[in-house]
This record gives sequence, structure tokens and C-alpha cells, in this order.
Amino acid sequence: MLVNNRWVRAGGSLKEKPISIQFREDWQMAKDSGLYGLCVQIAWNAESRDESSGFPATEEQARIVAFTEQLQARLEPEEDSVVAMMITHDGINQWIIYTRDLEQLKTGLDAIPTDNGLYPIEVVADEDPDWETFIQVHGRITSEEA
Repeated sequence: MLVNNRWVRAGGSLKEKPISIQFREDWQMAKDSGLYGLCVQIAWNAESRDESSGFPATEEQARIVAFTEQLQARLEPEEDSVVAMMITHDGINQWIIYTRDLEQLKTGLDAIPTDNGLYPIEVVADEDPDWETFIQVHGRITSEEA
């Protein structure tokens, strides 16, 4: 596997609201492989949120965690895609995924069980062979830590 399942978590605030960003510890290996030139961003707009934190309410967070696990289980086994980053801020969860095959990614997304209803997600894809989307967010985190 080009990436392990170890995640780095960064937290802070953005526009006076908490933000949580998680990214793969060894993301550089996947980027440097040159295999993943397409960036897919999935956004989940929370239907309910904890007003004190801006994060989704506890019940919805459980669905989001289950969805995240399914993303990895459905997209990564054949190494066609890498779930590289997750961002939670102001009621929105966002996943940044890099893939080499959009059709395979779509098949993986379609295979995620919807026993409890469809997921409230929006999906966009762009060419991003240099991982500029990821690096822009990652660069902000590392410059804040310095």
C-alpha cells in the first residue's frame, strides 16, 4: 500500500470557529508516485450541528465516521485512490481524495451501503497532478505550527 493508515490531526480555529484537519502521515509517498493525478473533493453539509463547536451533532458525527470508514474500505484496497485529508469546519465535513481512475472511484462510492438513507454529499473532481489542493491546506497547517 502506498500509504499507511496513520493520520496526523491538527486543530485550531478559522474565522473564530473550530477546525479539525486530519491527513495521512505518509501522503508524500502517494503524491510522489505520480499515480494519483485527479483530486476528488466530497463535502457533507451537516443537517444538525453543535452550536458551541460548529461541528456536526453527535448522532450525525457517527454517520460521518461510518462514511469515512466506508470510503477507505471501498476506494483504497486496489490502490486506485487515496483518502488523503479530512477537514471539519462550520458544519461541513470535507474529504480530499486523490485517484487515478474516476470510474473506479464512482463504482466504489456507489458500493457504500445506504441502509440508513442516502448520504448528504456533493462530489467534485479536478485534475491536480501536483496535489495543489492538498498542499495548499497542508502548507497552512505546517506554517501555523512553525
